[in-house]
Amino acid sequence: MSLKSLLGKLLPENIKRILSTYLLNRFNSKLKLGPGTRPKMLSIEPTARCNLNCPFCLVGQQNSLESTDHDLLPRGMGDMEWDLFEKIVKDAVEFGIETLQLHFQGEPLLYNRFPEMVKKGKSAGMRTQAFTNGLPLTKKKADEILLAGLDHLRFSVDGATQEIYELNRVGGEFDKVYRNMDMMVKRAKKHKSNIDLMWQFIALSNNEHEIEKAREMAKVIDIPFFVKTFAESVPGLAPKNPELRRELHIKPCTDIYRSTFIFYTGEVVVCCYDLEGQYVVGDLRKQTLEEVWNSQRYKSVRYKINNAENDPDGEPEICKNCLKWTLPAADSKPSVIDQANGNSALLLGMDDLV
Repeated sequence: MSLKSLLGKLLPENIKRILSTYLLNRFNSKLKLGPGTRPKMLSIEPTARCNLNCPFCLVGQQNSLESTDHDLLPRGMGDMEWDLFEKIVKDAVEFGIETLQLHFQGEPLLYNRFPEMVKKGKSAGMRTQAFTNGLPLTKKKADEILLAGLDHLRFSVDGATQEIYELNRVGGEFDKVYRNMDMMVKRAKKHKSNIDLMWQFIALSNNEHEIEKAREMAKVIDIPFFVKTFAESVPGLAPKNPELRRELHIKPCTDIYRSTFIFYTGEVVVCCYDLEGQYVVGDLRKQTLEEVWNSQRYKSVRYKINNAENDPDGEPEICKNCLKWTLPAADSKPSVIDQANGNSALLLGMDDLV
C-alpha cells in the first residue's frame, strides 16, 4: 500500500481536507508570479457593509463612532447588483480565473444572495471561498451555502473569551460565533459536504495569551485552527511574541499577479489595502476584465510597482507604507523582480514588465 493510500485511510476527513488546502497553498506560493503572468484569483466584494467595527480592520477604522454601520467609509456603502455579478463571472471565466473569492471589504454573509453567488461561481467551473466573522450565519443560510458547494469558509475569530474577543471584534458576541462554527461543522457532516472549514485567529498583543485555549476549543468542535500573523495597521496591537510577528516580503510585490479586487460597484483596484479606491484601474460595468487588465492605466500601476526598488519615488503612494512588502536593505543588490520568486528582468519598456 502506498503512503498516500495509507494516510488516506488513517487520517480523519477534516484533517485530510485541511492538509490538502495547505499543500495547495504551498504549491501556489511557489508559482512564478510576475511580469508575463496574470491572476488566477478574483476577489469580489458582495457588500461594503459590515456588522462589526474592528479596530485593526481597514474598514472598521474608518468609523470613529460606536456604530458599526461604517457610514464614514469614504467611497460609501452598498451591495453588488446581481446583473453586474453575473457579468463579472462571465468575464472571469473568459479571463482564466480559477478561484472566486467572495469577500473583500465588508461582511459577505450580509449579502442576501450569497449562496446564489457560490452556486453561480461553481456552475462556471471555479473554486469558491470566503472569509466571515460568522455572526450572520443561521442554519438556513448554512444549509444553502453547503448545498451551493462552497469550497472554503474561514471564520475570523480573534479571542477565546468574550472579554478578549470584543476588544478585537467590536460589536460581536463570542458565544454566538462559537455556536455558529460548531453548527456549521455539524451541518457540513450532515450534508456530507467536502467544504474546508477553518477558525482563523489573528495573533495580537491583547489575545496572544488565549491562542492555546482557542486551539483546544477548536478541537472540541472539530474545526481546524489557524493562527494568522497581524498586518500591523495598528502598531500597538502587534504581539509581544516575536514568533507571532509578521515578516515583510522584499519588494517588488507579486500579489498584483496573484489576485485582482472588485468593489461592489464594479470598480477594479490592484490591492486589498486600497479600501478607498485610490488606484481604480477599470470599471467592469463598462469594460471586460480582459480589457481592464490590458489597459494602459493598469499597466502603468504594475510598471511602477515592479520598479519600486529602482524608482521608489515613482511607486504608488499606497505601496510606500505597505503592511506586507518592503524595499530591500540599502546594501543589497537592486533587482526588478524578487529573485526569491524565481523571476528576473531588466529595466525594459513598460510592456515588458507588466
